[in-house]
Amino acid sequence: MTQAKIQLVSTIADTEAMSAFFMQVWADGPEVVPFDLALAVQHVGGYSAIAKLNGQIVGASFGFQGALDSHPGQRILHSHVTAATVPGVGFALKQHQKQWAIENDIDAITWTFDPLVRRNSVFNFEKLGAVGIEYLPNFYGTMTDAINAGDDSDRLFVYWSMREEFTGAAETQAAEVPAILVELPEDIESLRKTNLTEAREWRARVRAELEPALAEGYRVTGILNRQSLVLEKSANQKEAE
Repeated sequence: MTQAKIQLVSTIADTEAMSAFFMQVWADGPEVVPFDLALAVQHVGGYSAIAKLNGQIVGASFGFQGALDSHPGQRILHSHVTAATVPGVGFALKQHQKQWAIENDIDAITWTFDPLVRRNSVFNFEKLGAVGIEYLPNFYGTMTDAINAGDDSDRLFVYWSMREEFTGAAETQAAEVPAILVELPEDIESLRKTNLTEAREWRARVRAELEPALAEGYRVTGILNRQSLVLEKSANQKEAE
């Protein structure tokens, strides 16, 4: 368990430090969370938190409240960005975020992530129990930061229910035959630096498989052998067909 102390952002100094931390993580890109935007969102009920270790920020999370057409009547916290530079801090931040959401009568937390990054799928589906519900092609435009430079910003939109208990999912096993499997590259971040053409080919291939499946009602529920995304339809969806 991380020794970092997590706290809600409540001062101008911490808001400035949070914005600077995000810029440090996504170096060479546009400002991730502008200071004035963070202040405004916090003032109207948004979520901002930082994790400190030995007086230094080692993680942060920023989000705002909203609604989803696919889940009418629910209160949603959209987690716009979460980052950590020390192992374990990212998970601790999500748990802090979850507790804040429950205390504020939020039904679910949503966020986006790059589906080509395997470790993020493991984190989101196996450790947290989120579900991928929508594919967003080139959502933020072509990226320029040091992590994503040159690639389209396709994102998987995930939904994390605050009303359903999740005790931890075991890694999906090969014996469990899902409706659809979508293989992911082994290390897309390294591939972008060594062979951008091949990285873009992976992007196009995964997009061609994920986007239509999610539009047809499939949901990403896990990652098989930490290599391939698992897409399934709920019992209700199957009965309706």
